[in-house]
Amino acid sequence: MRLLIIHIQISDEDGNEDNVTFAQMFEEVQLYAAAFKRIGLQKGDRVACYMSNRREAIYAMLAAASIGAMFGGPLPFYGAKAVAAIMDIMKPKFLITVDRFQFNKDEIDILERLPEIVNGHDCIEKVIIIPTKEESKLKDISAVNNSCFLDDFLSGGKNADGSVPDLVFEQFPFDHPVFINFTSGTTGLPKGLVHSAGTFLPLLRDFGLHNNLDRTTVTLAMQPVGWNLWNLYVGNLMLGSSLLLYDGLPCFLSKTAFWDIMDKYKVTFAFIVTSIIDTFEKEEIVPAPDCKLEHLKMIAVGASPVKLQNVDFILQKVKPDVFVGCLYGATEVIGVFSGFDYNTPVYSSQIQCPALGVDIRIFDDEGNSILGKSGELVIATPTPSLPVCVWNDEGEAKMQETYLSKFPGVWAQSDEAWIDPKTRGMIIIGRSDNTIKQHGERFVSEEIYWAIHDIEEIADSICVAQSNGSGDGRAVLFVKMKNGHILDREMIMKIEEKILRELTIFYVPKVILPVKDIPYNLNGKRMESVVKKIVNTNQIPEVNNIRNPECLKQYYNIPQLQDF
Repeated sequence: MRLLIIHIQISDEDGNEDNVTFAQMFEEVQLYAAAFKRIGLQKGDRVACYMSNRREAIYAMLAAASIGAMFGGPLPFYGAKAVAAIMDIMKPKFLITVDRFQFNKDEIDILERLPEIVNGHDCIEKVIIIPTKEESKLKDISAVNNSCFLDDFLSGGKNADGSVPDLVFEQFPFDHPVFINFTSGTTGLPKGLVHSAGTFLPLLRDFGLHNNLDRTTVTLAMQPVGWNLWNLYVGNLMLGSSLLLYDGLPCFLSKTAFWDIMDKYKVTFAFIVTSIIDTFEKEEIVPAPDCKLEHLKMIAVGASPVKLQNVDFILQKVKPDVFVGCLYGATEVIGVFSGFDYNTPVYSSQIQCPALGVDIRIFDDEGNSILGKSGELVIATPTPSLPVCVWNDEGEAKMQETYLSKFPGVWAQSDEAWIDPKTRGMIIIGRSDNTIKQHGERFVSEEIYWAIHDIEEIADSICVAQSNGSGDGRAVLFVKMKNGHILDREMIMKIEEKILRELTIFYVPKVILPVKDIPYNLNGKRMESVVKKIVNTNQIPEVNNIRNPECLKQYYNIPQLQDF
């Protein structure tokens, strides 16, 4: 009797399901590596990936890594112009992509974008297209320069007798580059952060030691290449842990579908973005009465500051005995900055502890380490999780200016946080560049969101600073109301009173205005920096990484500050 260990389980919005064993994955990587070598992939070359959350991305990455090439790419939701900009930066030798995919019931046609992305980029020697349906193989792809379908690419790696050359993982130094992760590039060109092979060491720490995952566990993996979390999930495979690759967002199927899928595939560990938890709470997306989630042991929440209500929702409406922990990471890091400790208490919305070997401190403006006060989060000692360089950064100028100039020799993440002196837990307040100063008091947008979170009539909100140019300003709060409710004077007073009760009078926004939608980037984060720029300049910048660009015009022409 042969025991098959399932390492990847696959499900998507099209209704496809499949399982991949470790042995099958090895054979696929062997074939991909042979095909890449046959068409000339070498050490230091780049392989770009532009596809939804599919197994082929894992095969391609492992094959590229075995040769010493670098792997990365844009999110599949990016349009042609944004993807072409990343191709300009990355200059890949090969691009692997799909013909189309479905996300949250929307059909996204990648094939029609490819000519604009590929043609004109002479660096791209081959475009490998994965057909997601049999009929896709009949499509004419001649408009995409140097393109072929996946089967043709893979068959080219075989020997004349049909055999496949042995898979050889070349040996390279600890700092040899493997990944390029791109920042969101919200209002400018994204930065390519280069991570080394040594990056995998922190992943063993995060999933093996902090999360206690092993060959009996299943991790929900919903994020595609282009988001840092994809790289993290691949690290599960080193532990023998299985991945559930879900391609899409199942919430449109029903209000219980997300949890039904977790239950069906016996998910042990899931990371859920804070904004999704907010949506689940507002729209009452909860497990069905017969959905027990018996295998679910841990839910991690993060990507933006976690509120008390987020934790309460999971424990009260999802599963009362699940371990809920707050995670802190960033695009700049592979692995995470924080960790979990099953042997110590968890305080709601607090990050339990730094990850092993990560020297997190909170600095004041003078660079002094502080407790019990908000300040700048820094990594005071180098860690393998950090990038080895920024791609195409001559003289390391971008790296120095962005991360190492504020406190010389110390990595500044541009996040505001504080450490509780009693629990030693850490709370991320928000991006330090989103700080609001009003009446001489400094606070961040997330504090406003926390205060008004449970006002039932509010569907969403975004709060930014409008400056008077002399160091002070006012808070402007934009509110999206639920259907059937309006932002009248009575509602404004209710919001003001709630903020006054939860915070202080200094936090009450000077201006509260209605909007029909709130801008979010493709990673599920509110786009305060973009709204702030519009409010302060009366200009709408060109934005690449945004789900709903049509809403930005609502923030245009807000009365400018003269004096107050």
